[in-house]
Formats: sequence, structure tokens, C-alpha cells
Amino acid sequence: MKLEIEPNLFLRGENGKHHSLVQGLTLLRLIEKTGNLRASSQTLSVSYRMAWEALIQMEKLFGAPVIERTPGKGSQLTRLGQRLVQFDKLVQARIGPLLDAMEAEFESEIPNIVLAVQADLSICASHDFAVEALHKRLNRENLRVDLSYRGSLESLIALSRGNCDVAGFHVPIGALEQAVWRHFENYLSADNAIINLATRRQGIMVARGNPKNIWTLGDLRRDDVQFVNRQQGAGTRMILDLLLKQEGLEGRDIRGYENIEMTHAAVGAYIMCGKADAGLGVEAAAHQFELDFVPLLSERYFLTCKRDLLKAPHFAPLFNALNAKDFQMEVNSLSGYDGNNLGEILEAWELPV
Repeated sequence: MKLEIEPNLFLRGENGKHHSLVQGLTLLRLIEKTGNLRASSQTLSVSYRMAWEALIQMEKLFGAPVIERTPGKGSQLTRLGQRLVQFDKLVQARIGPLLDAMEAEFESEIPNIVLAVQADLSICASHDFAVEALHKRLNRENLRVDLSYRGSLESLIALSRGNCDVAGFHVPIGALEQAVWRHFENYLSADNAIINLATRRQGIMVARGNPKNIWTLGDLRRDDVQFVNRQQGAGTRMILDLLLKQEGLEGRDIRGYENIEMTHAAVGAYIMCGKADAGLGVEAAAHQFELDFVPLLSERYFLTCKRDLLKAPHFAPLFNALNAKDFQMEVNSLSGYDGNNLGEILEAWELPV
């Protein structure tokens, strides 16, 4: 059984009737990629006529065109069409991880009620694109995984309290490394196995072309720069605060420091929509939303669990996935990611604490 929860966007007319925008928005996203309405309709397995009627209905609802067709050049989105697609991407980025967590919660609870079956593994992890890929792979292999996205510190606290089986967290490489480990050391012990997932690049995400010329943390102080931040307890928020301290800056020096999004993807979507000029995040999020990226540092993303779990039969599929060559290739294909040490288990003496 696989439960899926998807957002359904509606536009309510003057008569109170709700008109679904899902098909129209899906078409617009495909047209943005292909530049061709016919090819987009074929991808959706609907007739060209039905696709065209869906867009006409959309234009009637909004009172303005969403695509324009040029002979010999196919179809292009109008400014309205572009903004609708951007908004749809922002919605998906903001609530996608939340819906993933809710799906896992329902999937574990329903069988528990009906068949007294629980999830095989529960994971609390800081949001990460390699973790997303791992979760999807395990689902395909029918391993029931309850995944909840939380900040690095919150994930480690959950593991230490026995509220999950595996926690995911990240630590910068270099000058900030020991300072971040010190934030985590109270929730790690000799009983923990530390497993390498990937190395990834963290930096400043900005709009394509970097129109505000944002190249350093100092540029975030300018009055014409709007920032978007991560939540308290997120590893990225912790890294930002340490970087600011190095520069002799504080959060109050940055306009928008208190604007919060819960994932790298949501930060990227927020910037793509023009609601902010910059935000700290991983390169893969910038790539996903066609943003420019100013690298600041590299960091390692780890999974950790109690050592006894490594020998448990229900942990084997996860460990096998981490050591699979094709999964390593999948992680390496993510922008800014290096999965060459994926699956390696670190000893306590290898940690800089």
C-alpha cells in the first residue's frame, strides 16, 4: 500500500464555484520545459484539444492569456503563465516535505490499526536531496520508512530520546567544523554509528544573473537586499550564525533574517518567486529552481543510529542501498554532491570533537 497526498489548487469564482487549476498548471510546467503544447498534451496522455480547452478555461478564470503561440516557434508562457508556474513550484517546495512526512505517518498508522504493523524504520533528518533519493529508493523496495524532516539538532535529540531509529545531520568542513560538532556532541556517544552519506556544497542562493551583486555575507547587510532564513535548530541556520559571527555580524544586521522557510527547496522557491533576493542553502536547491549559487563552504552529511541497529535484519535494505553503486551514481548526479564515501562508517576517534 502506498498512500500519496498531493496539493490541489482551486480558484473560486464569483458564484462560489471552485475550479481546479491542477491540469492547467501541469500543462504550463510542461510547456515551460518543451515549448510545445502538443508534446505537453501527449506527455499528460490527453488530446491536444482537451489540453487547449484547459488553458482557455484558465485564461477565462484569470482574465488574461497564460501562453502565447508564435508560428514556427511553438508556445511560450506569458508573464502571467510564468508567475503561476513559479507559485506552483513554491507551493510544492514548501509543503512537499511535509506531505512526504504525513504520507509516511499515515502509512505506518493505517496498517498498525488494521494489521498491527508498524514502519520498519523511522528517520528524522535535516532536509537533504540525497536523503530524498534514499527515501524514494527504499519505498520502491517496499521498506516501510517513516521519514520526518527536522533540523539537525532536533533530529539528533529525537534519536537520543528513542523517538526514531536513524537521524540525519550535517557538519561543515574546515574552520567551523569543531564549533558545529560541539553543538551536537551531547547527543552522540560511543553507542552511535556515524555513516557517511555525502559531501555537499553550501552557499548563497540568488536570482539568475545575480542582479543584486550578492557575493559575500557582508552584501546581505545592504538595505536593498531581502534575505530568507531557515528555522531555529536547522544546521544551515547554525552555520549561518557562525559565519556571521566570524564576519563580526549579527542576524539583526540582515533584512529578512526572521523570514523562515523549512527546507532548502522552499528557500530556493521563495527566491525564484522574487520574494527574497538571497538565502543560504545547498547547490542542488539552486539548480532545481534555476538560481545562481555563490559557494561558501563544503559540508558532510551523516546518518547516525545505535550500533546495535547495524546488525538488525530490517536495517539491511538501507545499508545495502547506501553501498549500491547505482545509488552512489544517483547521489553524484546531484548538483554540488559527492557520494564517493557513501556508506562508510566512521569511528569515534575520527570525529573532531
